[in-house]
Amino acid sequence: MGNMLGWPAPTLKKLREPDSEIHLSLWEEVWVVNVFYLTTLMGPFPYGVLMNVMGRKTTLLIANIFAAASWALTYFGRTGTTLLIARGLAGIMSGGAFTVMFVYVAEIAEPRVRGIAGTLMVASIFLGTILVYLFGPYVSIQTMAAISGTLPLVFLLLFSLCPESPYYYVMRGRRADAERALAWLRGGAPIENELAAIQTSIERERKTGQGYFAKMLSLITVPAHRKAFIIVEVLAFLQRFSGFSSLATYSTVVLPPRLGPLTVDHCTLIMGVVWLVSSLFCSAFIDRVGRKPLLYFSSIGFVVSMLPTAIWYYLDRETSADVTGVNWVPFAGFIGFGVALTGGLGSIAPVYNGELFPSHLKGQASAFTTIVGAASSAISIAMFPMLASHVGLYANFLVYAAMGPVTGVFTYFYVIETKGKSLQMIQAELNGEEIGEQEENGKE
Repeated sequence: MGNMLGWPAPTLKKLREPDSEIHLSLWEEVWVVNVFYLTTLMGPFPYGVLMNVMGRKTTLLIANIFAAASWALTYFGRTGTTLLIARGLAGIMSGGAFTVMFVYVAEIAEPRVRGIAGTLMVASIFLGTILVYLFGPYVSIQTMAAISGTLPLVFLLLFSLCPESPYYYVMRGRRADAERALAWLRGGAPIENELAAIQTSIERERKTGQGYFAKMLSLITVPAHRKAFIIVEVLAFLQRFSGFSSLATYSTVVLPPRLGPLTVDHCTLIMGVVWLVSSLFCSAFIDRVGRKPLLYFSSIGFVVSMLPTAIWYYLDRETSADVTGVNWVPFAGFIGFGVALTGGLGSIAPVYNGELFPSHLKGQASAFTTIVGAASSAISIAMFPMLASHVGLYANFLVYAAMGPVTGVFTYFYVIETKGKSLQMIQAELNGEEIGEQEENGKE
């Protein structure tokens, strides 16, 4: 996923070179980038159905086929149209990955490590992005596609060895399979209490007897589901609209071409490495300090990093002031923004998506979340050149800085803390039920 997200950064610059086989206009570039997010919108609801019918694991393996096809087409294609189609296939894969993977991990992980497991997936996304930043500037588009094309194969080989979600097996009435999967996941530790809790939770959900569209409607009409829905969708919007998608896409064409001995490609690679490290920082602390303190960290970091960046671009592009002596400010801002995002909101928003919904609604809820995230990214990326052309490049960074206070206020008044709580306990809290500390510790 990160490999596909990071692909435009070094590629757009290559496509602008005079000897490039493919030449795109500015708006064609926007479409090649944005079609990824637009086709992501097509996948969530079909994948949401598949994950409940065929299983979480099988659905992810199906999505992987589109990833392989995307890189194959990028390798063999020589026109803008083939790039457009390849990015579209990548988006279809993205719709499945974002809809299913966080649900799967939330269902297989123990409460004490569920946050770590969820944020490590975000770290993996940045690792894939770094792969593009590391090789992309120095090899051809076709060679990068060949390197990237090995990742779907590795995923197929390794993930085929992993078990299906025990929740899915219990939902399908396959208790023996659920027992085997849970025993594999827990490495031989006692599983009777956990399996019983899963069984009880699924049976309670099954009593609702809702059809697919009734379940979607219940995300709004049932107070507990509505609270979870608002938390997850607002965080998904803030995560994408705060600027990550745009900065990851346009960094190589908006940063100063050189920063001392560093080229813009070096700066982009450093950004990716720092963002990866900060996501690992989040993984290390999310189950110690909790989700909400790290969200506050993001809200402050957005303002501190993006406001000086906006001022620098305003002075550089809109006035006659000479700011070349401090041309490190945008790069420092991009670095700081990435640390603030991946150290908090960027890593935590997907974790909430896997934690807050009951099993029978996760397919529908994850589909909505994927759509909100993809739409927010598409709008942010399309808005970037429009604001740059009609207002000024600095306006984009003012928008990203403004997302900081919005994130902080929303977190304070609405987001719940889920650190160390089982999925059953989280549902009880959303329903306003009281659970004593002793019972909570026993369930953990």
